[in-house]
Amino acid sequence: MAPPAPKEEPEDESWLATYADAITLLMAFFVLLVAVSKVDLALYEEVAEGINEQVNKKERKAPTQELKDDAAEIVQEMTDGKVLKLGVDDSGIVLEFDSSTFFKPGTAQVIDAAYPIIASLAELVNSPQYEKFNMDIEGHTDDDPISTLQFPSNWVLGASRSASVLQIMNENGVKVDRMRVLSYAATRPKAPNRMEDGTPIPENKAMNRRVVLRIHQKPFEYSPPKYVPVTSIARDYDPNQSNAAPADGATPETTTGETTPTAASEPAPAQ
Repeated sequence: MAPPAPKEEPEDESWLATYADAITLLMAFFVLLVAVSKVDLALYEEVAEGINEQVNKKERKAPTQELKDDAAEIVQEMTDGKVLKLGVDDSGIVLEFDSSTFFKPGTAQVIDAAYPIIASLAELVNSPQYEKFNMDIEGHTDDDPISTLQFPSNWVLGASRSASVLQIMNENGVKVDRMRVLSYAATRPKAPNRMEDGTPIPENKAMNRRVVLRIHQKPFEYSPPKYVPVTSIARDYDPNQSNAAPADGATPETTTGETTPTAASEPAPAQ
């Protein structure tokens, strides 16, 4: 009589629980990385373009790359590449105007020769394929102080020069809700304005006087702040009844302090 066949032991699958936990933690880790990371849109488009070329075996230009190529043609045809520089950053393309060439010294007045260049850029970004792009127009200055009736500070000068470029682009069809004016004055120099001993560096100062046009696909988001009505605070305060019970269940500290009438009497900020 043949001996009975040995019973097969059930396979131990307890490792699956540990494996599933590890995969879940790893996925959560990568989700966290994506959530806190700064997305480089220009690099993303380059990678997507390369993948598309390898998979579909055909060339396809990303919108940012196409815009850069079209802008490069304007820079090459209308300037020497020095007074108007073209580059890229992590959001899109960057056009840098030399203030010494585009503006009259110490003013925000654009010289006549610069109008056609700005108008050509306006015509470019008005093309249907670029209507989703927005623009930040930044004004930068050197550290020489300015104090005139029209420009009491470098902040005002930088903002005024940016606004002059915006106005010309708007006159050539670019909608104002696609543009934003910024001023950095002398806070973001490309190169030091002075040596360590305080000696000015003229070539660096000239480099730092510039207007930067950043063209990107980031939306302009604005959430209006929620204000507490000052009139309701003043209505609950009666200076003739300092010992009166607080209104609406408020504590005595919130109704009898000296700050309430002051807040009510302050004028509203100018718009």
